[in-house]
Amino acid sequence: MRRTRGARLAAGAAVVLVGIYIATSLSFSDPGADVFKRATTGLRALASPYFTQSWNVFAPRILKTNIELEIAAQWRDGSGRLVKSGWFSATKLDEADVAGQPSPSRAIKQSWNLIRAYNTRFLALDRAQRDVVLDTFIRRLGDDAYTERTDRQLTAQLNALGHNPAAVRALLTYDDVMVQYSTLLATAYFDRTIERVRWRIVYHRPNDFAHRSSPAKQFPTETRAFGWREADPHPDADSLAAFRDFVARAGGGAREH
Repeated sequence: MRRTRGARLAAGAAVVLVGIYIATSLSFSDPGADVFKRATTGLRALASPYFTQSWNVFAPRILKTNIELEIAAQWRDGSGRLVKSGWFSATKLDEADVAGQPSPSRAIKQSWNLIRAYNTRFLALDRAQRDVVLDTFIRRLGDDAYTERTDRQLTAQLNALGHNPAAVRALLTYDDVMVQYSTLLATAYFDRTIERVRWRIVYHRPNDFAHRSSPAKQFPTETRAFGWREADPHPDADSLAAFRDFVARAGGGAREH
């Protein structure tokens, strides 16, 4: 049976398209096809969305940086001297609490969720407002006398630096949440009556995929530290008991400072 002219044209077009597809596929997959790649730069740019696959194909919003919440605290020793702790990782405690469990509780994300939510509110502020939030919320009265800056004072100062009262209110409300959480965790961790707390975000970015085998760290560790806040003077007893149990499960708190 004789083929029509249209059928022959369709078959020829199909052969050409298949040939282009095969050639383009080889240019993406063959490491020795550099010459061909240079000759087909424009074609590759057009075909790239259909021939390449990024590593976030199964997680379109994959995070490139791991974040960690660290906390520091202050308390009085037996002689009344103020003691400042070093930083300890709330996030690592979360991870230790569920280590080895095939179906861990979502509580592992508690510190991660807290610092992500807080940082989102922080970044919603103007630059001058951020500088205030990064500073201490405690005012010196004398040689060894301090007082907490009230929410009203902080609100007035932050509102004077910008025109975003809703963002200021959201930040200060969540700052109180961070104070309560940090007080409870630091009290359980150090087994002390905590007077002041502070926190910082630690950013760890792993090497890019192309440098995955390199022993050298491609990106430096970065931190964003926030100033001292007066601790919650009356932490809830039931909550504190839950935090003590959590710290014990995670491997115990600090006994040397």
